[in-house]
Amino acid sequence: MRVFFTALSIVIGIIGSVFIIQGGYHPLRYQEVLSKNVSAVQVTQIYTEATYNIAVGVGIVSIAVLVAVIGILFFTNKPIKADKQPQDDYDTQLTNAPVPETSSLS
Repeated sequence: MRVFFTALSIVIGIIGSVFIIQGGYHPLRYQEVLSKNVSAVQVTQIYTEATYNIAVGVGIVSIAVLVAVIGILFFTNKPIKADKQPQDDYDTQLTNAPVPETSSLS
């Protein structure tokens, strides 16, 4: 199940990144139109479409982050295996450790 959330988050993030990249390159496609004497409405429309693509991409990437956080939260409350507790190992090592003999200097 953890792999599912990871894969889903990665796929959604890639899709969002594609939208962001498309929005960044959108005005470059119309560079020829922008170099001519065009009206302000055409320029505004081109940059509005680019801004829209970037906003959609950021929203999709935000959903990817949300899916990743949900996946993390599902798996943080898993119980530790009861058959072997790491704390028990450390405690027994400390209590059963041999005590070094101290030598007297006299």
